[in-house]
Amino acid sequence: MSNNLSHTEEIQAIRRRPTMFFGSAGVQGTEQFVYELVANVLDAYLSKKATFVNVTLDGTTISVVDDGPGLPFDEPSDIEGISLATKLLTRIHLTRSFDEHTPHVHIVSRGVGLAPMNATSIQLKVQSWRSGMLWEQCFSKGIAQGSAKIIQQGDGRGTKIEVTPDPEVFRETQPRFGIIRRALFDTAHLFAGLKIGLNEERFYAPQGLKMLGYILLTRQTDANNEPFHVTLHHNNILIEAAAFGDRFSQNRIFSWVNGARTPDEGSHVEGFRQALAEVNWEPALSLIHIVMYDPRFAGPTRGKLDVPHIKEVIQEALREPLSSWWEDPKT
Repeated sequence: MSNNLSHTEEIQAIRRRPTMFFGSAGVQGTEQFVYELVANVLDAYLSKKATFVNVTLDGTTISVVDDGPGLPFDEPSDIEGISLATKLLTRIHLTRSFDEHTPHVHIVSRGVGLAPMNATSIQLKVQSWRSGMLWEQCFSKGIAQGSAKIIQQGDGRGTKIEVTPDPEVFRETQPRFGIIRRALFDTAHLFAGLKIGLNEERFYAPQGLKMLGYILLTRQTDANNEPFHVTLHHNNILIEAAAFGDRFSQNRIFSWVNGARTPDEGSHVEGFRQALAEVNWEPALSLIHIVMYDPRFAGPTRGKLDVPHIKEVIQEALREPLSSWWEDPKT
């Protein structure tokens, strides 16, 4: 979207064509609100700046609370009189993220951004701790309803965003609870150690894909032996992999890149398969998730990872852990 558009023109352009940003003007578009807010906390968690995120769904109102570093209300932007936080909430950025930070992950294979979400909501209220001050600012359909103000001082931490999608933009404005629940449940297993809340429930998976694998197994006998499970950093990539049992009819594999499912697999899966072949193992179930810290590959991947050198990176990284595990007793 052109930077030459005025703020009002930009908002109207987003509201006229929500599918360009959200992929849908139906309930799937509404659910992107949850995914976007949670994904921002995932980035902070991977940078060791957050430990939890709590999501509350109350009819059409979505509330997300975290203990991250807060939005930069205390920093000026390049727009006179506007903080950097307000700019992030109201202006489209043309890069993967406003500051090109890495890692940069998503729950689904689409990133939205705070500004499009704000522009397509009836109301959005943000409260965020920064530098010993709790800031608050309210918006309606992307327009600030006043300047950001300090409402409290202290040693608090984190951000709360409460937002209601606009029925003038979305045909359905209430997220499907079951869909959101499954997405957050899986996310807790993809980002081991992060605490995720959804209304009264809490999801926490300190052993990540290993715990998810036990749930996905179709034969109970495959759970009898200790599975292969490893988490490591290699060549600027965070890799978590797990494998269970022996192939009976077909090998089931689940894969993710930067937090999003890759149903069509790709280079990371090929590398995992090659590493498994080196120990002559065809597991009943395999899972792999990689987070790429290289800015060139940060952000969402559409269905399949097609980065040829990643195959060799994954194969090399998993060779020694798989070999060691294969040689040791697995009971």
